[in-house]
Amino acid sequence: MTTFRRIAVPALAAMALISGCSSESGTAATPPPAASSSAPAIPTVTASQEPQATEAVEEPTATEAPEVVADAGPNETDKTFAATLITHNLQAYDLTGLAGTAAGDQWVRDFAAEIRAAREPEVETLKGWLAEWGVEPLERGKPMPGLISDKDMADLAGSAGAAFDERFVALMIQHQKGALALAEEETAGGEYGPGVQMANAIIESGQKHLKELQKYQKSLK
Repeated sequence: MTTFRRIAVPALAAMALISGCSSESGTAATPPPAASSSAPAIPTVTASQEPQATEAVEEPTATEAPEVVADAGPNETDKTFAATLITHNLQAYDLTGLAGTAAGDQWVRDFAAEIRAAREPEVETLKGWLAEWGVEPLERGKPMPGLISDKDMADLAGSAGAAFDERFVALMIQHQKGALALAEEETAGGEYGPGVQMANAIIESGQKHLKELQKYQKSLK
């Protein structure tokens, strides 16, 4: 009997130990429960459903009036140009006036008439400017570009026919170059708009007339 008890007790203890290990091993192997499927799904937003940025709309602004710039007043160059040119043109009157009666060639008569007609409106305009500015014209006989001396004028007045034509053309070339020099000074330094415009017109027509005179002069030789 004693022998059976000693054998049975250790056997029972061993079985209990095995049972406990088996129980712990089974618990550790059990997989964790799956995540709940009840969580709300995140909606997918397509490109067409994305909110668009609102473009800023420019408000109409009041139309600004253009800035009005007053014409610049005359500077010393403008005043000198006008005061000298009017006296220069008066000498052109003297030259072309003689051609009307003393020229031998009709071309000379026609050319003189064209020059006189072009100078007349210039003189009237220059008179108005000088009166407005309180400036006196250059005294006749004072040095200026293209000035014809009193002796040359007297010699021209004492000639007629072909001799007059030759002298007239030579003096008109000198006079025309003087007008171009005055106009070029004005365009370079003048600030008075109408004065600069007149100077540009003189340069354009003066170059044409100068070429015509030089061409005619060559034909006389």
